[in-house]
Amino acid sequence: MGKYTVLSLQILFLMQLGMQAHAADTITAQDEDAQVNVLPTITVTAEDDSKAYAATTASAVLRSDAPLFETAQSISVISEKQLQEKQAKTLSEALQGVAGVTSGQYGRRGWDDFIIRGQVSSAQTYMDGLRIQSSDNALRSEDITGLQSIEVVKGPTSTGFGFALPGGLVNLTTKRPEAETFVRGSASYGSYSLLDGTFDINYAPNDSEKGAFRLVGHVSDQDDPTDYVYYKNYYVAPSYNFDLGDKDELSVIASYQHREFIRQQGIPYSNGDYKNYSHKLFFGVPNLSNTVDVLRFGSNYTHYFDNGWKFKQNFAVTQTDADNNPVLAGTATDLPTINRRLERQLKDDLNFALDHNLSKHFDWGKTQYDLMVGLDAMHERSDYERRRRNLSAFDADNPVYTSEDKATATIAHQITDTQYMGVYLRNNFKIDEHWILGLSGRHDWTQVEVEDIYNDSQSKNSDNAFTGNTSLMYQINDMFAPYVSYATSFFPVSDLGEDGSLLDPEEGEQYEIGLKFQGLDKRLQGYVAYYDLTRKNVTESDSVGDYSVQIGEQKTKGFETELSAALTDQWNVTVTYSYIPTAEITESETTSDIGNRINHVPKNAASLSTQYYFGADQLGWNIGAGVSYQGERSAQRGTYYVPLASYTLYDVNAGYAAKHWGARFSIKNLFDKEYLVGTTPNAQLVNWGDPRTFRFSVDFKY
Repeated sequence: MGKYTVLSLQILFLMQLGMQAHAADTITAQDEDAQVNVLPTITVTAEDDSKAYAATTASAVLRSDAPLFETAQSISVISEKQLQEKQAKTLSEALQGVAGVTSGQYGRRGWDDFIIRGQVSSAQTYMDGLRIQSSDNALRSEDITGLQSIEVVKGPTSTGFGFALPGGLVNLTTKRPEAETFVRGSASYGSYSLLDGTFDINYAPNDSEKGAFRLVGHVSDQDDPTDYVYYKNYYVAPSYNFDLGDKDELSVIASYQHREFIRQQGIPYSNGDYKNYSHKLFFGVPNLSNTVDVLRFGSNYTHYFDNGWKFKQNFAVTQTDADNNPVLAGTATDLPTINRRLERQLKDDLNFALDHNLSKHFDWGKTQYDLMVGLDAMHERSDYERRRRNLSAFDADNPVYTSEDKATATIAHQITDTQYMGVYLRNNFKIDEHWILGLSGRHDWTQVEVEDIYNDSQSKNSDNAFTGNTSLMYQINDMFAPYVSYATSFFPVSDLGEDGSLLDPEEGEQYEIGLKFQGLDKRLQGYVAYYDLTRKNVTESDSVGDYSVQIGEQKTKGFETELSAALTDQWNVTVTYSYIPTAEITESETTSDIGNRINHVPKNAASLSTQYYFGADQLGWNIGAGVSYQGERSAQRGTYYVPLASYTLYDVNAGYAAKHWGARFSIKNLFDKEYLVGTTPNAQLVNWGDPRTFRFSVDFKY
């Protein structure tokens, strides 16, 4: 932590010296022309794309303004317009329907759970291009009110972002000050006593993004279909753009989020006996809640040199304090008796993330060359303590609830120190206006140190790895561009082997072939892709459960397609389909698991959503509908096996928008379909999906 903090301060100091030096430089007429030609183009593209239904770029996650149509990688962008039409409350809800993604597979437990291309990727969440957490023993639930867009990158991402699992990542792009002064807000009421309010205030004194200030806030309180379960959320995020002249851009953002909730526990599968019990059944302790506080500060700096080079620095520090008190089901649980134990999970994380890069575009006539060289680093200190005590068994036929004190007997306490530093090089060649060749490489140095306070021991492991990404795309015309790509990944782990030492990093690789397409003056964006992905050295518990081993391997092969389009100024449509015939455990410590399908991964999944505005300017009445299909899945671990049936859900909404106000009414799960959304990670408990819910919202904007 110390050396990265010092490093960031040194670079900030050198950056300031560079700004002062360049302020004194004389700009030639040729340089001035180049600056005028480049800078306005970047600004206009970003502004237009942020308002579009179908995004054409993903600047934060790609670290460039390259069009998605010219990017040989599967990336789904949920634009701000799509987020508004989805009316999602959580990140898991926002990710529903994205091609290749399964979200909320562990039920309504208050965390963001999602799977990308068959691999659990819940800890692979980034904000503005920086990782916000590396540990996965207690996850997060990010407030999506403050988001401009959500980018889902599929496949290995280590070349661009350091250590990562091969399934993919989710990047959250935050709202920043705009060049218009406005005040927006909303108030909502819905099922299960939902009360929700937001505000968004932007002040641009010079009608410019420079010198503008923005403040976003959100308050939410809702009960749950399960008795005694609730979720409270408070969020505020101020941001400011400094006015440093034409050559420099500096934006800062801070946010604070407080959550309090009681998690939905699920119910034991117990050979299908769960069907005989109410969806409202809660076997926990009503007086013990979970609380999470997250404080974040970030900055983004850009300097434009006279010779065409561009320097960017991205920095963030995140402090997370969590006090979770779940009631867990014990072993040998058969309805109506549920054996229980109480855990207290105390987790304090401090994460520093920093990225620098230099880039330049070279025009060599028939060859256009984009070069980027960068260095990034992360340091996370995670203090995680678990306390436990047994509770009396719960009788599901005769529920009795009593107040309980928090658990006090420590069963585990570890401080994990994870840090990495990586250098990367990206080369992108566009040859003869048709061929696009991508060659990227990265070398990382990582160190994981685990101090086991409970067992009074220490383990330390240092690794380095090279990862690469190569791709070739051919632009047939302005509408179709086929491509092929190959990428590798690595992921250091904090699990201990039989001898008490840390295990080697996991590895992964993926082959992909696809087709990007666009149309309707770029208002239609989409892709079709086939991939073959392998995750190697999968870390899992040994047959006894006393330590971890690394002989696991998982393979996923699949096909996915996605299309988002503003078909007209009044009609928006998004269509997705995923087919994953292979999601197989090919190597495992538990021989009976070999050949089994990976938990919660359906072979088929599809979605269709549409919104129609009766007015050409999208004022007046509007209506929308959506349908999503989730194919059969299963979950198993040890002796537990749970089949999960397929289901189809329908959503509808209607609204009215005037110049300064609007109203919307939505119904989700219109036909009140009963379905199992998934199980707990150990496959012991099953979780009902959301029943029919409604939401009424009133918006204002000035």
